[in-house]
Amino acid sequence: MKNYCRINNLVGFLLFGVATLVYWLTMEPTVSFWDCGEFIAASDKLQVGHQPGAPLFLMIGKLFSLFALGDTAKIAYWINFSSVLFSGATIMFLYWTITALASKLYPEEKTKLESLGIIAAGIVGALAYTFSDTFWFSAVESEVYALSTLFTAIVFWAILKWEKSLDNRWLIFISFLVGLSIGAHLLSLLTIPAIVLVYYFKKTKAVTWPGTLKAFALACLIVGIVQIVIVQYLVLAAAKFDLFFVNTLGLGFGTGAMAFILILVGAISYGIYYSIQQRKYNLNLSLLCFAFIIFGFSSYFVILIRANAKPSINLSNPDSPFSLYSYLGRTNYGETPLLYGKSFDSKQTDYKETGTEYRKGSSKYEESGKSFKVNYDKNMLFPRMYSSKPDHINFYQQWMGLEKEQPVTMSDNLGFFSSYQVGFMYMRYFLWNFVGRQSDIQGQGNLEEGNWLSGIKPLDAVRLGSQSKLPPSIQDNKGHNVLYGLPFLLGMAGLIFLYRKDKQATLVIATLFFFTGLAIILYLNQDPLQVRERDYAYVGSFYAFCIFIGLGVLAIKEMLSRFAPRKMSLVLAVVTGVLIAPALMAVQGWDDHDRSGKTTARDWAVNYLNSCAPNAILFTNADNDTFPLWYAQEVEGIRTDVRVICLQFLSDGNFINQLRKQQNKSAALPITMAPEKYQQGVRDYIPYIDYGFTDSVELKDLLTVLTSDAKADQAQMNDGSYENFLPTKKLKMTVDSDQLVKTNTIKAADQDKAVGQMEWTVDKNFIGKAELAMYDILVHNNWERPIYFATSVSQDTYIGLDKYLYLEGYAYRLLPLKTDPKDDRNKSEVTNTEVMYNNVMHKMDYSGFKSARYLDVESRRIGESTWTFHNTLATNLILEGKDVQALAVMKKSAKELPLKNYSIQDTINRYNSIRLFYELKDLPQANLMAKETLSFIDLELQYIASLEPEQQRRRLRDIQVGLSILNGMEELSKANQQAELSKAIKSSFSNYESIFLKSIG
Repeated sequence: MKNYCRINNLVGFLLFGVATLVYWLTMEPTVSFWDCGEFIAASDKLQVGHQPGAPLFLMIGKLFSLFALGDTAKIAYWINFSSVLFSGATIMFLYWTITALASKLYPEEKTKLESLGIIAAGIVGALAYTFSDTFWFSAVESEVYALSTLFTAIVFWAILKWEKSLDNRWLIFISFLVGLSIGAHLLSLLTIPAIVLVYYFKKTKAVTWPGTLKAFALACLIVGIVQIVIVQYLVLAAAKFDLFFVNTLGLGFGTGAMAFILILVGAISYGIYYSIQQRKYNLNLSLLCFAFIIFGFSSYFVILIRANAKPSINLSNPDSPFSLYSYLGRTNYGETPLLYGKSFDSKQTDYKETGTEYRKGSSKYEESGKSFKVNYDKNMLFPRMYSSKPDHINFYQQWMGLEKEQPVTMSDNLGFFSSYQVGFMYMRYFLWNFVGRQSDIQGQGNLEEGNWLSGIKPLDAVRLGSQSKLPPSIQDNKGHNVLYGLPFLLGMAGLIFLYRKDKQATLVIATLFFFTGLAIILYLNQDPLQVRERDYAYVGSFYAFCIFIGLGVLAIKEMLSRFAPRKMSLVLAVVTGVLIAPALMAVQGWDDHDRSGKTTARDWAVNYLNSCAPNAILFTNADNDTFPLWYAQEVEGIRTDVRVICLQFLSDGNFINQLRKQQNKSAALPITMAPEKYQQGVRDYIPYIDYGFTDSVELKDLLTVLTSDAKADQAQMNDGSYENFLPTKKLKMTVDSDQLVKTNTIKAADQDKAVGQMEWTVDKNFIGKAELAMYDILVHNNWERPIYFATSVSQDTYIGLDKYLYLEGYAYRLLPLKTDPKDDRNKSEVTNTEVMYNNVMHKMDYSGFKSARYLDVESRRIGESTWTFHNTLATNLILEGKDVQALAVMKKSAKELPLKNYSIQDTINRYNSIRLFYELKDLPQANLMAKETLSFIDLELQYIASLEPEQQRRRLRDIQVGLSILNGMEELSKANQQAELSKAIKSSFSNYESIFLKSIG
């Protein structure tokens, strides 16, 4: 085919356009949940995000943000659009990769049919990846994975270009891309083994298995050199140089690091010069590749430069070589044993000092402490069940069927690795993409949620038993994507076809598949109960499998050519390939990937901030409680008077330093501790030692003792050192009611409701600098600024102040008010009613729930929590005799919040709303919601009734809730003279009560 190259290029660009259009049409128009808010905010102002950073992504994001032309509301749109373009380009390079591999299977001079078959294979494989679940998810939001996968695609495509031309400039190009990619994500490093194998197969005339294994070992060594030596140890060496130049020679910070860089540049330059002079070609090529990797890696200078500029977001403050080394090493995430280490039942015996840690002082580096390696009484090879967190231990034991005191064995570790880490945390994700997905509900190991599902009932029944029967709520879930395993089968056909034609190419792609999938499982050694699904980490292996899917078209063509004319076999193969892979995947996946109208993350962030009074201090925790708020403030400039404090970062002295400064419209926080009181290595851990106090201790006095450096205020530790300690768990803070009125914390009319002193109990056996900072703020704020706590955080986040927290929207406000002894409501049911009513009715915007074509799990969670808050507010308004206001709140709920029930647990909120509507005499709305709830519960209980008794027992909670809701609605409808509705509900209740009494008692 004379014009094959031109057509091949043209089709690649066409696929880029198609994929880009698909992703643009389904792109989220503003900020998403999880890390996206932080990435957008950090990109817009070139700030420093969480470890290990993504400087190249931030710089590119900054470039795209300029297209907003000053409209801050459009900045997220344009940074999201960068992911759209990256993803579209990835599809283009995937197409060219498939056609390059397929071309090797045919003669140099190809017939027209052979050329068309190659192009068709590329189209089907590329489009399959376009509509794959995991890649599509990352393609429409501001995350690093789209850019990272693009680097992976270009690098793998480039080695095929080298293979064809043997021009070593391609190898230098690959090295530069690998270095650049480190500034986005480390995924493309995992293409190195496949690249080395391509090089070995091409350069070696007599390929042998021992030689292949040596090449494989060399590839692993190169990965280690790049990831450990270049990414971390070069920075560590620069830090050591800086330590000598600063502390010994008395020069300024950075001089040693600059000297090291100059020495490194000089050494590489001389090496290249020497290799040219001595005609050492391999040395020259190696040094050039090394140099270009470093060129690419130099994007991390942005992190160092911006950290020294002290922007608003400056996590871990990597402003020196030492802190940058820690930043790149992800030290905040702790260590995970890989090949040898402890199990969850190991006991600590002692510890060994391994080095000295340094922090940046005023004029020189200071010791911040020692690094230690903890020794345990039990270590084993390949430890997979290692986390000692109580909930993790329970999970390990339940998953592996271990008794409480049963010791962990090597067999148990291997079993957990194969069944959970490989089976549940990788194969489940792989099969989501190419076999089918049960729902978008996150799975934590059960059969009912988040599993893969083929849609072929006999196959699903073998694996899931009666759980293969799906409740209506799952069948109606937009994440329920049934692919019947057809894309997987097409990929397996392509794998077999390629293996028969070219075993070396098969091994190369299999290596890429392994290193971007299962090798990550080995390296991460994930503990259980992850906070979110982690499929995005393995997107590279799904990329590799789509190469096989493309080649599956050629496999079908070859098979059909035995029975049909060649032209007909090609047409049938192409049509079959398109229908069973990309077309089916697109049809099934569009509804749960279409985020084009979704603004729930942004709306929620704004509502959260608007729950707070002016100049508030808001304590939050974790990604989704913090990053959308940072986006709203840093990018769109919304409510920048509120200081958002993420408690995850408050244990870092650098973060506390940031709080002491003006940030946007938020004044510096009243933290009086000197920086040396909480700097790195100081007061990281303050244990509780009972000092015999019987009465509560004034917080102000306690803070003085906790921050004292006098030995009289400290206790001697086992190693002979003196450390501060918590002498009591009973704390109090005296309250000046006049100050409360003066600062508008309470109204003058409510002054008699204020307590004389707040008393609470610390609910942990230790505190850290995070609690110290909170105590300092509490003591010295003097009620000048309102203090709030997030509503969706763990109980210990409230540091014992629960009974003084009042709901005002999405946040609890700290108010020192007396509690009525007769008030038996839980903390979550107590509201600052007047303020919350004003916030809900005049400051909250829920339009995003209605405009979104698809509500993801996080949006649904927020929708349900909003229903809960509104029901609580309406209930309390009724208790205060404010029925008109209560009805207004409930009408706003019904009009603007999602009415749909997604699970039986959701009906609890709907029942409470029905009760309130009946109580407020809005019978039409109460009846409407009651009928919808009845219909939903009826279908769900009908499904549960079809299960075996043992499976019904596993759904006992749903049965109890469903029957309880039916019984309650029957009583409500009967009491409100809704005879027909009452009769229908009673009939349903009686029917299912009888069924379940017979089957499970």
